[in-house]
Amino acid sequence: MKERPNTNKITIYDIAQALGLSASTVSRALQNNPLINEETRTKVQDAAASMGYVPNWIASSLRKKRSNILGLIVPRTSMYFQSTAISGIQHEAHKYGFSIVIGQSDETVAMEKELAHTFFSLRVDGLLASSSMFTTNIDHFSPFIKNNIPLVFYDRVPLDFPGYTITGDDFKGGYLATEHLIKQGCKRIAHFSGQLTCNLYQQRLAGYKAALAKYKIPYDESLLYVHNLTLDAGAEAARQIFAGKELPDGLFAANDSSAVAFIQEARKVGIDIPGKIKVVGYSNDLSSRIISPSLTTIEQSGYKMGEKAVETLVQLINKEEKIKIVKNYVFEVELIPRESSAL
Repeated sequence: MKERPNTNKITIYDIAQALGLSASTVSRALQNNPLINEETRTKVQDAAASMGYVPNWIASSLRKKRSNILGLIVPRTSMYFQSTAISGIQHEAHKYGFSIVIGQSDETVAMEKELAHTFFSLRVDGLLASSSMFTTNIDHFSPFIKNNIPLVFYDRVPLDFPGYTITGDDFKGGYLATEHLIKQGCKRIAHFSGQLTCNLYQQRLAGYKAALAKYKIPYDESLLYVHNLTLDAGAEAARQIFAGKELPDGLFAANDSSAVAFIQEARKVGIDIPGKIKVVGYSNDLSSRIISPSLTTIEQSGYKMGEKAVETLVQLINKEEKIKIVKNYVFEVELIPRESSAL
């Protein structure tokens, strides 16, 4: 019988001895290997929990040359879209037997660089990322590319990234939002945009401009407000608009938070929404449903996008050449009409 390593930590050999099983059976049971029947798996896992067994993932990953961990970089976990995408990512990753480690860039390139370096050092099997508003190149992701570690961007994608991406149809979303306002009678439509270094906001602005052009409404740059799309930034932009000589009759905001802030500020100064100004947001946040009036918005399927991002990444990790992986997958978007843009 092979001697158990001399350590104070509980090992699979301790569990095997306690249950009268082989170490290999215990190891397989702890990994939910289908070759081990459910009764034995449950018995081993219960014993491991009661004995305080902690698996050595580092040693395991060195043996297998795989960590079964995926890195995930997001701008802010507090964003509704990102929180729903993370739920989809977590669900799909678990289905494939992967764990997720999440890092938040907080909309800074410096933190994004630090997280990319950390995840590379941790030897994750693959990396999912949604870039900051200010990311303009992918130099800090080059270790993944150069070492053939799968990398997939979703939602926000650096403009020079040549690899696999999962996005929504942001041009169409901007177009649908603006066209809807025009069809509701709006002729002077303001636009709240995120930083135009970011693909999302470039595309949503392009859709806004395209709808104006189709309906022969001149584009007025003074109606474009570029900011970080937070509640505070949206409120400040609203105050600037209300202090002006001529109010817009419509607003397309590139996210729901800034649209909600606009509605709240309008209420403070007695401007009727939608009577005086009609408003459309983007993302279908929970806040869009509980604000009064309820917010017309664009649905962009965060949960499904997260699932698709993991599916793509896992196929790349497993080198599933027989499966045709779509390099640039685009989700459809949908206008959800509510009270804020009603006639």
